[in-house]
Amino acid sequence: MPGDRRNTTRELKLLLQGADELAGEGLTAVLQRVADGAATLLRAHGASVMLADEDEVLRCAAASGSPGRRLATAQERLGAGPAHDSFAQDVPVACRDVATDGRWPDLRHLIDPAVRAVLSAPLTLPHGGPLGVLDVFASRARDWDIAEIADTMVYAGVAASLIALALEARLRGVLLDRLLDALRAATEPPGPEDG
Repeated sequence: MPGDRRNTTRELKLLLQGADELAGEGLTAVLQRVADGAATLLRAHGASVMLADEDEVLRCAAASGSPGRRLATAQERLGAGPAHDSFAQDVPVACRDVATDGRWPDLRHLIDPAVRAVLSAPLTLPHGGPLGVLDVFASRARDWDIAEIADTMVYAGVAASLIALALEARLRGVLLDRLLDALRAATEPPGPEDG
């Protein structure tokens, strides 16, 4: 796996652009299934996945529907919100009602009215820092209980492991391509211009 964060985000960008395929589908499709699955398994109204780019800016990578996409893109635009706090602190961040929460007063104006309670969990690489965030939300104001927070953290950990595997597969593929190129060059007979 790439050693530093900038390389990791660069490789993620290539994976998201479809430079490689993961079991017949690109990382974007896998992240879409992660968002859809989070909404279902965590009994949330919706979910979104945000990943950091090379400049450490969180970007929407997938969402289970329009309200989730609007929540992610609003946080992206403002550079603030529960996802940003979760990413910066590498801890889950719960919000009872984003419409009244004073931590991000501008966020309420940019999101879908169907988004009220938000729970953000960091997507943390094994043996590394966060590379993004999983947001889940409810359509009514509510507190998140300890079990829901724990379940969301576990799900985010599984999602981060999938991303780590995709990054590792990409790195291995790149290294294999380089090795094959070197082997071809070493085993090809010299051409007429070589001597």
